[in-house]
Amino acid sequence: MTTIVCYFLAACPRVWLHTKMTKACLAFAFFCLVLVLPSQAFDWGTATVNGREYVTLQSFCNFYGFSYEIPSGNEIQTRSPQHTLRLKVGSPDISLDGVHYVMSFPIEQGDHDLLVSRMDVIKLFEPVLRPTEISNRHSIRGVVIDAGHGGSDNGATSRYGAEKDYTRDTAFRLEDILRGQGLKTVLTRRSDVFVDLYERAHIASLYPDYCFVSIHYNSATPEARGLETYCLSPRGAASTSSTYLSRSDIQKLPGNDYDPLNILLASMVHSEIIKLNAGDTTADRGVKRARFVVIKQNILPAILVEGGFVSNRMESAQVNSSAYRQRLAEAIARGVIKFVNVMGGKRIPLPESTPNESPAPPPPKTVALAPSGLANDPAIPKNSGKTVAPSDPTPKSIGTSAVSTTPKTKKDKTKKIIPTPELTPDTISNPPVTIPSSAGTPSAPLNLSEPAPPPPGPGADKAPAEPDEPPVVNIYPTTPIKSSTSSNPTTPAVSTSPPVSSHTRSNTNTTNPSPPPAMDNP
Repeated sequence: MTTIVCYFLAACPRVWLHTKMTKACLAFAFFCLVLVLPSQAFDWGTATVNGREYVTLQSFCNFYGFSYEIPSGNEIQTRSPQHTLRLKVGSPDISLDGVHYVMSFPIEQGDHDLLVSRMDVIKLFEPVLRPTEISNRHSIRGVVIDAGHGGSDNGATSRYGAEKDYTRDTAFRLEDILRGQGLKTVLTRRSDVFVDLYERAHIASLYPDYCFVSIHYNSATPEARGLETYCLSPRGAASTSSTYLSRSDIQKLPGNDYDPLNILLASMVHSEIIKLNAGDTTADRGVKRARFVVIKQNILPAILVEGGFVSNRMESAQVNSSAYRQRLAEAIARGVIKFVNVMGGKRIPLPESTPNESPAPPPPKTVALAPSGLANDPAIPKNSGKTVAPSDPTPKSIGTSAVSTTPKTKKDKTKKIIPTPELTPDTISNPPVTIPSSAGTPSAPLNLSEPAPPPPGPGADKAPAEPDEPPVVNIYPTTPIKSSTSSNPTTPAVSTSPPVSSHTRSNTNTTNPSPPPAMDNP
């Protein structure tokens, strides 16, 4: 066709004498050249291992602009103009821009090169490295904030207090910050009441064009510590805590429609909260995958944040500090606002950070804790209380599960302060999240359709069901007390938000809540 156009122009020199005809001919010639020129398709190196699709590390690096050298060991570090990536053969753990991620499948050793699973390229690297290329990206109008546990469900308990109170206090603080920046907010609970997990997902479904953030605090062995952020596992991939693929992992869930947005939201929030432990890479437990009810049944971009271990001696004292909960809420807010800005439609300034201050330990007092999910476990000793220290020199009430008595004091004896261990900085820093340009690269890697799920592994039929929410391990004795279900919930200890409508602080203990009409005008 190009030859015909050129022959036509050469055979009709009189055509060039007319200005309009010249422009029309040039436009027609350009259109024909675009049709006949071959499209520039990226040549991916692919392989199949145990029925699972992989791409070569070289093609991965070439596509995303990372430098590439033939791997000479088990650990690989590569850079691009915007990013730094560290990988390890046989491990699903990676470090991208100093942030720890746990991939769905480990790096494999191929015949001539290392292999990255196609699932992780599509469901992790593509949304995080090129967020502007996400197909279902849309503007976000507000945030549904979910305070974990509540009512008869204490969650994890420490010698200082109960998780359900910490999460509600942090949720109030997060709401104040987001509203102060102009974002709308909805809380799944505002008082010490129990809200079913499926009801929390239903509440979120009433607010389209919002995103969902569930706040929890962790518990495990006394040595466990650090921060985690969870988003939904892709269809065909096991959760981070699972050792093999089960049949339930192949089922598509409502939340899987937002897989790219889920991992992007988790990435941006987690990259901010790990700055609370700047320089301590061991406190970064990673962006992980799970199938908790509040994220798998959610039709919004959804994540679950674990803000620290109340089972750890040092972190439980941190969590009990209102200053720490304020800084955690600010970090979550910065990540959410970055996500909102990338999604388009808004350009919201980031909130300022509160300086990190470590107050001296206050005098001890006796605290009685409400029952937890493992209160009747025979392996856990039962006692009436524990001598502990409150969070602040001036105690603030954050809930109803901690009942104070007269502080115990000892004459002429000062409390020994345990020094904080020195932290070793990592060689890779935490640069700010940037939006890389996709100029000069294909518009989409591989085939962005849903990857074909591999067959379940051996023993899939005997695999235990995944937990509906993060498991709770309580190592401190608890004493049952009656939880409050009053319609007048406790107000947050710190409130920096402007005056809001009366429904903002009302009780959400309803069976089928409907979106308040005044939410469009906060």
